Amino acid sequence: MTTRPIAILLLAACGLAAACMPPPVYEVHRAALVQPPSPPMWSGRTKPTGFTMGNSSVVWKDCPERSSGSESGLFVSGTQFDGNLHIDLGPSGTVSLWIPLSYGLEHGAFAAAPGLTERPDHGTLSGGVGVGLTFPLGDLFYLGTSIETQLALIPTRVVAHCVENCTYAQDSNKVDSELVPVLRWSLAGGVDFDFIRIFAGIGLRNHPSNVQISYDVTYCPECIDGEVEFGPIYGLAGLGVEVDVCDILTILAQIYQPFPLYQDDLIYGPIAGVAVDLHMARPGR
Repeated sequence: MTTRPIAILLLAACGLAAACMPPPVYEVHRAALVQPPSPPMWSGRTKPTGFTMGNSSVVWKDCPERSSGSESGLFVSGTQFDGNLHIDLGPSGTVSLWIPLSYGLEHGAFAAAPGLTERPDHGTLSGGVGVGLTFPLGDLFYLGTSIETQLALIPTRVVAHCVENCTYAQDSNKVDSELVPVLRWSLAGGVDFDFIRIFAGIGLRNHPSNVQISYDVTYCPECIDGEVEFGPIYGLAGLGVEVDVCDILTILAQIYQPFPLYQDDLIYGPIAGVAVDLHMARPGR
């Protein structure tokens, strides 16, 4: 009978001691895997209804240069696969609806902020809708523009390690995904020799980025999450060639250089891509 009050007092003392203990402090590292700022795989010349399948890679296999002021904790896919369902919207053959889809590989991803944490263990996917338009400039030349709006499913990893007041704290290694909008605009012009097109293009694309790569925080479950934002805008400039193998098959090759329009961003080497397009035959051919 005498042990119960003692046990109650001990429990109360332990609870009071725990309540008075300072909260644990975590060192938190974030990383996200994103696609590089690549352009759409098209020559500026719309095609009949069909489907494009392609692959693009960052040519230089070194880590992208990261400016000293950047706080982005990123891994960047060195290789991505691109698809595009394009639907002819009119008899003129100059307007098409786009349904783009891209998948960036986690294997071989560049460490843009190395040494903080491991990369997420799955790739990054994006898809959406867009439109492409072509404006003929006489019989030989043309100008085309496209705009796309997409949602990117970006994998993140957040590692939280207790550094102070760790008696009852637990470390965590959390892998998750976040949806981030991606906008892409392109302008391409060239010369069309009926079965071959030589073109040049420019474009704009946002680059999703982590808000902060490393920080200390007292225990706060909602703080230990990935925070990927819309990110800075990159410019794109490049050259390419498109060849009609037959009435329904086209092969495209292009090389583009991304360049940041802000000071504190990643600096890339050129991006090269190859795509095959299967489509309906053009009327009159």
